[in-house]
Parts: sequence; structure tokens; C-alpha cells
Amino acid sequence: MAKAQSRFHERRYFARRMVNARVKLVHGSIGEVRAKTRDVSDSGVFVVVTPVPKLPVGSHIKMHMLDSRQPDIAFNMKVVRTTPEGVGMMFIDYEIAGQRFPMDVLRKQLKK
Repeated sequence: MAKAQSRFHERRYFARRMVNARVKLVHGSIGEVRAKTRDVSDSGVFVVVTPVPKLPVGSHIKMHMLDSRQPDIAFNMKVVRTTPEGVGMMFIDYEIAGQRFPMDVLRKQLKK
């Protein structure tokens, strides 16, 4: 078993962090859905949600991090995978007060 694990190659560019935070997903076909994150990385998030929304891979959806200091930030996300447990999404950019910003702007603010 150890040999099999040593041959495993991690393909992720950004490390995942296990985070259990409340989120709100918003999309025209599903309305507003509450969910919880399972893990978050600099490039995306996996949310656990029941029932899993029927969103095809490539769909764009808004996500609000309800437990953050700024829950009014709307993250524009792209669905990259669905499983029986939930949805994996990639960060595209974010909006606050009617303006859109690239994710790099937020990353720089968080490092301060």
C-alpha cells in the first residue's frame, strides 16, 4: 500500500484547506441554495449540498461566503465538477458594490 501511495502525484497547483463555512449559491435555474464548504484553495472550492443542484460543468454561478467579514462579496464561480456529495467550483472573479475585480486584487489584500 505504501508503494501505491508513493506513486501518487498531486496535480493541484494550489493546496486545499479544509474549511467548513456556510455559503449561499445563486443561479437563475436553482434560485438561492445554502451549502457548506468542504475545502477551499486559492483557485476554487468544493461545497457540500443536498440535493446537488443540476448544473452542468462550465456553468457560471455566484457564491457568497456567509461566515466571512464581508458576506456581501459575490464570487463569480465556474462549475468544474459535480459528485453525489456536492459541487466543485473555480473562482473567476468577484463583485462588491457593483464593481468586478480579478481574484489577484483580493489575494493581495489578504496578504497585507
